[in-house]
Amino acid sequence: MKLVKIIFGAIRGAKETAKKIDCSKWSRVAIFFDIIYCKFKYHATYKEYLTYAFYNHKNRYRKNFLIEYHQQTKFKKLNNGLKITRSKYGFFSLIPECFNREIIMTAISGEDEFVSFAKKHGKIVVKPDVGSHGKDINIFLYTDDEQARKYYATFSKDIVCEEYIQQHEKINEINPFSVNSIRIVSFLEQGEVKIVSATLKTGSRPGVIVDNMCSEGIGAQIDIPTGIINTHGFDYRGNTYVKHPISGVQFLGFAIPNWDKAIQQVKDAHKKLPQCGIFGWDIAITQTGIDIIEANNKPGTRLMQMGDKKPKGKELLRAIKQAKKTKN
Repeated sequence: MKLVKIIFGAIRGAKETAKKIDCSKWSRVAIFFDIIYCKFKYHATYKEYLTYAFYNHKNRYRKNFLIEYHQQTKFKKLNNGLKITRSKYGFFSLIPECFNREIIMTAISGEDEFVSFAKKHGKIVVKPDVGSHGKDINIFLYTDDEQARKYYATFSKDIVCEEYIQQHEKINEINPFSVNSIRIVSFLEQGEVKIVSATLKTGSRPGVIVDNMCSEGIGAQIDIPTGIINTHGFDYRGNTYVKHPISGVQFLGFAIPNWDKAIQQVKDAHKKLPQCGIFGWDIAITQTGIDIIEANNKPGTRLMQMGDKKPKGKELLRAIKQAKKTKN
């Protein structure tokens, strides 16, 4: 019964997806069967089939796309099943020398240290130690000790408090409401760190402090050798942006400052954690260099490839296959 539901679900999904592709009647029939083929051969979702225009590519090309299936089930093979980025403070504690700001966790510091921390920095970022997609991240502005203690009393779980990042003035021009981070995906193999992809992330609305794509953020892909944005902006709803909707800054051709430092910092940090083969680093560009915000060892695949619609998985998928053989 379950198999029947899967088959009928695949047929229904393939029909609806084929209707969205501009082609002749007979071509649509061929695409219908191709969608089903890709679903079972590559585990590609219907949205991925459309997003990466699988219907325009041959198997030898589309087999190199990273898809959500790889993120959810395969990346752990490169990381030996480790989840060292789950706790933000725990990850920071592994490589504190790679972070350029002060960070505390309330479960360890306690109330008095939190008050002193807030007083020292004035403006701090407050976020859950375990969480994703920018949920429950807040800015706290210190006014006096009593106000800080009242705020501390509202914490119901482990909270990480961070010195607020002052981003580079040029990056700030894109959107001053959020820290506009760069997602750099790195891959470690035989002691060499390779950069898989790099993408600018920025908030899309005034007053919104997070740049997460799942919170209506905008991404724009960066050319790795030069640090220059080489696509228009995009979001997960399928919109394209020539310019940022708040500032009017054009994405295509924008040069990321301190780019060489950013790449080097990511490579140096990854080499300190050789037990994991892949990381998605969120970094901030500052006046003096960069600061690591956090990392993810199951980085999202859409962000890596949605900008230029080109596959980024050739080396990663080969390494995953090799890891499987080694384990067996």
